[in-house]
Amino acid sequence: MQYARVVKGTLYLSSEFGAIEDGTWHMTMGYYDPDTGTVYVNPGLTIGGVKMAKYARERVMFFGSWTGEAIPESATVDIGDSTGITNCVIVATTFGATVNQISGEYVFTYDGTGWLLNGNAVTDIATKYGLTVTGDAAKGDILVVTYTAAAGAWEALGKDNDDLSKELNPDVETSKNVLGETTVTHSGYEPEVGVDPYYIDPSRKMYKHLAEVAIEEKYDEASVLGYFAEAHFTTANPETKKMTGFVYIRQAYFVPQSVGGDTSGWAIPVNIYPIGAVTKKKIVYDMPTNEATITDIT
Repeated sequence: MQYARVVKGTLYLSSEFGAIEDGTWHMTMGYYDPDTGTVYVNPGLTIGGVKMAKYARERVMFFGSWTGEAIPESATVDIGDSTGITNCVIVATTFGATVNQISGEYVFTYDGTGWLLNGNAVTDIATKYGLTVTGDAAKGDILVVTYTAAAGAWEALGKDNDDLSKELNPDVETSKNVLGETTVTHSGYEPEVGVDPYYIDPSRKMYKHLAEVAIEEKYDEASVLGYFAEAHFTTANPETKKMTGFVYIRQAYFVPQSVGGDTSGWAIPVNIYPIGAVTKKKIVYDMPTNEATITDIT
């Protein structure tokens, strides 16, 4: 996948753009204008950390889902170590309308005179945000809201990766007899997809349950079995920014490999093991929103 992103003031480009040899960057995708000192990259990219699919036919993308069903709007609230308030309930629809249905974690703190959201004063948290507290707020009280907007079932995999492949791992044996004849025995495949890193983000559709599985070290089938989809796009419309094609869906085990990370963020690398029969369906992928709509072939 081609991408460009800025991290802490440094521009990172995927390997398709070229390579560094003897301290010189040799570009293969884009060009440098010596008159203006500007580097131009190819269209279909997003600068700033969001990797967006390029407009190319026959593109392949991977998707994951725990249930294969649409995700309903939901919200939870945690009062942490608050000393004044003793409980808080939330109305997800009211909160979602105020935050424009943007999934994520929202932190409210009480400064002794009023509530702050990310450091900015907010008024009437009951009416605007659907938050109803029990008890009198005290300085230092906190409300942490985790909000999930209603969305499709599927998460596009590869947000943190510039290389993502499905390894087929074919089970093949060869033997040769005394006549010099070679026999090949092909017993099938053991496919595997390694997603490393996978940074934890409340806006991701699979993050919450994946974190539970990793932290609690769950390994039963009900906890780790989900759905894996491999999409092959045959059209890409630069006007609507949508791609269409076919998708191949099957069940898969999502197995966390580790928990932790560095200054880039908290990550849970995960290995995906597709199993069972494959079902072919149609897919429409909206690139700006990363939403996939999958329907039966009629």
